[in-house]
Amino acid sequence: MEKEKVIKIMGEIISYLKLNPKQFAESLGFDRPQAIYDVLNPSKKVGISKNMAEKISSKYPYINKAYLLTGEGNMIIKENKGNVAQENTGVMNYLTMPESGAQKIIKPTGEVEIQRLDPSDKSNSGELDRLQQRIQDLERIISEKDATIKSKDDLICVLKEMLNRQ
Repeated sequence: MEKEKVIKIMGEIISYLKLNPKQFAESLGFDRPQAIYDVLNPSKKVGISKNMAEKISSKYPYINKAYLLTGEGNMIIKENKGNVAQENTGVMNYLTMPESGAQKIIKPTGEVEIQRLDPSDKSNSGELDRLQQRIQDLERIISEKDATIKSKDDLICVLKEMLNRQ
């Protein structure tokens, strides 16, 4: 890909995120911003590497990795890996899990409604009891596995001592 196109792509991303190159580099976990400045420098023959594209798309999953590497397609992905996203004046808003005791309802219009769950509502008490029983069963299994591990560790220590005596 020609250098002018690489510079354009990197500039668009930084501009879209409303960051400067140093802030962008820091957001990607780079110790120094030089890697970003090298991509933006017309005299350097540095492009967006696969590693850099991976870092960008990991940190900003709504940025199209193929666009970073080829310049083809759209810079912004409208939906990404099952997350619901909507474009709102150029900013992607990904929905997150609701806090405990609440649920999010996404209406067909894209509007999100948060409903608080009433703890006194016993309509799901059977499911709650089943889950609590499952937790107890898993804790018992973990306890048994811990005991097995301890006994095997003890056996290993005894066998090591026997080997050391020989």
